[in-house]
Amino acid sequence: MSDRLVLPAGLDFPRTLLDVSIEFDAHIKSGKLAGYKPIPTGFEPLDTYLGGGLVPESLMLVGGPPGTGKTIFVLQAARNIAALAKNNRTAACVVCFEHGEVYLYHRLLCMESVLGASQTGLTMDDIRHSAINADGGEAGIASLLRASEAAKDAWSRITQYWEHLLLIKGHPVKTTINVLDTYLARLRSQYTTVVLFVDYLQKVPIFSPGIELAPERQIRTVTEGLKNLALAHSVPIVAVVAADAEGLKGKRVRFEDLWGGSSVNYEPDVALMLNPIRKEDSTRGTEILYSIEKNRLGPTGDEFQHVLEGQHFAFKLS
Repeated sequence: MSDRLVLPAGLDFPRTLLDVSIEFDAHIKSGKLAGYKPIPTGFEPLDTYLGGGLVPESLMLVGGPPGTGKTIFVLQAARNIAALAKNNRTAACVVCFEHGEVYLYHRLLCMESVLGASQTGLTMDDIRHSAINADGGEAGIASLLRASEAAKDAWSRITQYWEHLLLIKGHPVKTTINVLDTYLARLRSQYTTVVLFVDYLQKVPIFSPGIELAPERQIRTVTEGLKNLALAHSVPIVAVVAADAEGLKGKRVRFEDLWGGSSVNYEPDVALMLNPIRKEDSTRGTEILYSIEKNRLGPTGDEFQHVLEGQHFAFKLS
């Protein structure tokens, strides 16, 4: 019988601080600094409060009542990361359980149309009308680009980062934590810097054949799983989180109102809450209050505002 001690696959014995110091020195000498550099989201002053942006191994939760632009924030932050990529080794991936890839692409066209110099933004109705008028013709997207200067400008900017932004529709049964783990393993083999966005956390399924999990237990398992993925792959993960029924009754949804109990409060490194300040009007949009209600990366309690242009699926950041 062998006296050799064996650990489960993927585990190591505890390491001395000397060994860790040697590894850290090797990282610096080899230029492997991606894990030490914050990744800007393009949203200020959020990036400043986070110490420069999203940090590898961290989990950020984004909460708030319906209609405050949580999905828009996720897609716009992912777009910003892809657009700001200085090389071919950066990627942002959005896993959305609410919308398919083509619909998110439509949203990006609308968003991009108001991020440039165009004075007339593209709307979803514009895209639908163009598709209907084409009526199955061979022109494809070219018909939309010919009909709208805003669409042409938006598409031109999208082509500059479309190899750095990945979209996938989450399956309500199959896109489990293990599948997200596989996604990240592949992305990390292709890119040095990766950010994963999940919309939204409570829809990530748990594989438990024959066992019906209580909602709170499922949410706890997913929250812990996302944090573990962030640690295992050394990436930031940003996840949208729904509020519970009681929290939605109040004038403002707070961090403690997120659906899922103590694990949702404990596991994330950052909690960003979005709440409306006033109703939308036709000239300005909806003012959204951003509040950082948990922050292991910097100060907590800071608040700022951005205007949500709902018809263009974009936050006005300037």
